[in-house]
Amino acid sequence: MGRLKESLARNWWTLQRFGLSPGKIPLRFRNKAEPRVFCVSIPKAGTHLLERALCLHPRLYRTLIPTVLRKNMDRWEGLEGILRRMKPGQVVMSHLLFEPAYAGRLRDVGVPLVFMIRDPRDILLAHVFNITRSKRNPFHDTLTSRPELRDRIVLVIEGDPAINLPSMAFRLERFAGWLDAGGLVARFEDLVGPPGGGSAERQAAALRSLFTHLRLPAGDGLIDSIAGQLFSSRSPTFRRGATGDWARYLDAELRDLFFDRTGDLMARYGYGRGGPS
Repeated sequence: MGRLKESLARNWWTLQRFGLSPGKIPLRFRNKAEPRVFCVSIPKAGTHLLERALCLHPRLYRTLIPTVLRKNMDRWEGLEGILRRMKPGQVVMSHLLFEPAYAGRLRDVGVPLVFMIRDPRDILLAHVFNITRSKRNPFHDTLTSRPELRDRIVLVIEGDPAINLPSMAFRLERFAGWLDAGGLVARFEDLVGPPGGGSAERQAAALRSLFTHLRLPAGDGLIDSIAGQLFSSRSPTFRRGATGDWARYLDAELRDLFFDRTGDLMARYGYGRGGPS
């Protein structure tokens, strides 16, 4: 019975996510004023959480375009082709590295931007565990050749040019321009709510800011409904979905190493040694 309920829940979320649920289908054809929403997230910063928050709103749904990366943009004729294909109410998710031309084009066509960030130390750990468990990851063999978790963490902090593994500083730097691109900066720690170690008040405020940014209804009843459904482990890349997980794994030496390599970028993203500042 448990597996059946889980399967039904997954299937229902798929219908909601792509605008195919009974409540969303009429809105897709009747309403033409909804925003087209372009989202950028740093990998492992809570992409699924942001998508779920958006697609639980009755007026938004995900496009069939997979998560956009620089390497797959040509399939849709670049950003211009993606924007041309987007319909009112559609949401595009991306891990698009910052380029001034991208930000400028989004502003020119009036497509609101949402940039999802997370404490970079939690991003670090999510990368370490994802690479470790995924045999298809190109860095899996190199990482797992180091038996100690601590050594794997150091490798991901430092990166390795020999295998094209980017350092954490490089990852953060390539996305940092989105912080000042005129979009809404959403923080994982605000959006995740009590099940992920956050607070209900911050979650409600984050959801309200998100929908206000998109000029969509954000009444208390709708916010409460979305908040009650938001935390989910149904993403295939889900591990724990918790804030501050880094404190369990990074000893004082690793924390110093991380700040030595990324300190200026941590400040730019708004995170101090204890968390969001």
